[in-house]
Order: sequence, then C-alpha cells, then structure tokens
Amino acid sequence: MLGSRVVAGSSGLLCLPKLQHRVGRLSAMSIKASAATLEVATKQNVGAAASKSQTHVGLNSGHIMPLLGWGTSQATGDECIKATKAAIEAGFRHIDTAEMYKNEQEIGKALQELFKSGTVKREDLFVTSKLWTEHHPGDQVRPGLMDSLSRLQLEYLDLYLIHWPTSVKPGPKVDPPFEETWAALEKCVEEGLIRSIGVSNFSPEKIESSILPMAKIRPAVNQVEMHAHWRNDRLLKWCNQQGIHVSAYGPLSSPQTMQAMGKDVPNLMEDKIVNKIAQKLGKTPTQVLLRWGLQHGSSVLPKSVNPHHLKENIGAAGWQLPEEDYDTISNLPQQRYFTGSLAMHEDGPWRNYEELWDEKDVSELL
Repeated sequence: MLGSRVVAGSSGLLCLPKLQHRVGRLSAMSIKASAATLEVATKQNVGAAASKSQTHVGLNSGHIMPLLGWGTSQATGDECIKATKAAIEAGFRHIDTAEMYKNEQEIGKALQELFKSGTVKREDLFVTSKLWTEHHPGDQVRPGLMDSLSRLQLEYLDLYLIHWPTSVKPGPKVDPPFEETWAALEKCVEEGLIRSIGVSNFSPEKIESSILPMAKIRPAVNQVEMHAHWRNDRLLKWCNQQGIHVSAYGPLSSPQTMQAMGKDVPNLMEDKIVNKIAQKLGKTPTQVLLRWGLQHGSSVLPKSVNPHHLKENIGAAGWQLPEEDYDTISNLPQQRYFTGSLAMHEDGPWRNYEELWDEKDVSELL
C-alpha cells in the first residue's frame, strides 16, 4: 500500500511569502496574515502533496510554524550552544527541545547571544518544548513551564507539548488524567505564556477519548515518530481529519539513537533505493528522506550538531520529489523504531505495545 500524501486538514500547509496554498480541491479558504499570526480556514482532501515552495504550516491556533525544524535531543553542553548558533546560521527558525533533553539552558544562552548580535529576533523563531511526566498534575504544569522558560530565557513558547502519554503513578488508570493536565495548559495559553499547545506520542484513541471531549483549545500538533520506514498513515489521516498538524521526529530513522539503544534496525540513509534516487536527482540521501517527509504531509525535525549536516538538512526545501520516486520510497517495509518502552509498566496503564499505541506491532513486516 502506498503512503498517503496527507496534509493536515484545517491546519493547511502554506506557501510563503505569498501565503497561498492549493491542495486537492479547496471548497473554502480564507487567509489573514500579520507579522506573528495567521488565520486559516480550509477544507482539503487527503492525498495532497506539499509543493516545493511551501515552507510553513498554519496551525489551528492561528499561528504559523516552519516545516523544517531542528531537533535538539542529541545536543548537550557547550556543543549544544555551538550547534544552536550553527542551526540558526544555516537557516533553521524552528527549534524543538524538551525538559527531558536537559539542554534548554544551553539553547537559551545561545539564543540570547544571537539576539544581542542581531543575527535573529525572537519573533523570527518558533520554539517548542515539552512537559515531562512529573509535571502532569494540574498544579505542576505552570511551574514546569516556567522552569523551561527560565532556562530558555524566553517570555513565551510558541508550542508546548505533553511529551508522552505517561502516568505519574502506575495503575489501571492514568494518574493524573490527561484532562487535568490539558486544562492547566489551556490556562497557560490564556495567560500568554504559550501560543499553541499539543501532544507527542499520543495515539488517535488517546486524544479522542480524553482531550477532545473537554478541550476549550484543541491540540495544534501531535509530534510522533514518522519516516519512510514508519509512515504512520493511520495516525496521519486521523490528525488530518481533526485539523491537528503532525510533526515528525526521527525523519532520518535516528541511526545514532538506535545504535545507542542497542537496536539493530536498518539505517534509511544507507538504503540502496534511497541512495539510487538521491544520485539520480543530484541530492543527498538525507535531503531525499526529509523531502519525502514534507511531501508525506508532516513537518520534519532532523537532529544534528554538525554544521555541514545542518546546511545539508536545510537543502530539503525548495524542490520536489517526482511522484514515482515518492511512491517508491513509500513502499519500503514498515517498522516502528521507537517502541515507547519508557511509557510502559507492568501495572499499567499501558502494559505493552498494543495498549500504548492502540495498534498491533507490525515489526514482522520488515
């Protein structure tokens, strides 16, 4: 089965600076732009690919987010400070971090130096961080957020995500319930501390059963594993229908992370099919895989601290994979690389793969 080219429903992909986008058949579109926000009302068909000129996505919160983001989970210490500067200088304007990564302080230091030098302004950046499990209780959400803001030396976050659908206490039910955490996040939005809120590693079932029924503010983003070996089509299609944008971590299959975790899984950048296509197009395997992700309908968050690789990653913008090459890559065998064992516990609420992801393990297909 070919991977569907899915573009996130009412969060439609945007072509900047003209702020025009045509995907499938649009029954209605209304765009109003300002320097910081964008209101988008669209109705789109599943199956539309991002064009080569599309650089941003309009979120259901009314804000816009760069489709190419810099994933920072590998960056630590002084190396992180240097890499943050290199990423901005390479052209990245979307930075993805988390409390769990333990690098917010270094990123904050680098950003302040970039602001002072005039290299970039705060309003030019889109900064994402994530709430860790210990801060899920309603009275701990704001303190957790304020700690991240303090480390980053920022007054607000562009996007704040619940990092994992985890429970503070093992047991048959999520404790505290996601509804409690979400309500506290909504208050932080109302306070101006966050512009958009969302989730990470949440299945459609978990969002639909807990957050959507009570949400005053709908999730703007679901950040999940997605790459050519894990298209995640079911989740992508559902999020599209709900107007929730999908952001892809591990778009290059995270070979270094997999090696560190002791997982013997294929490295997509060494795949013969991907390399053949890259050679034909005059691109690198990295650029081909990131381009595939953009055309699959997600934003992508490649990780690197190498200045050369950062510039290479930016090269995923401004061109298009031919349809036959997109389809060929979409037909690669499928396997989830990040199984989410850290979110599982023998006492629950998620005891195994099926309970965490609400789907069967398909690793035998690879």
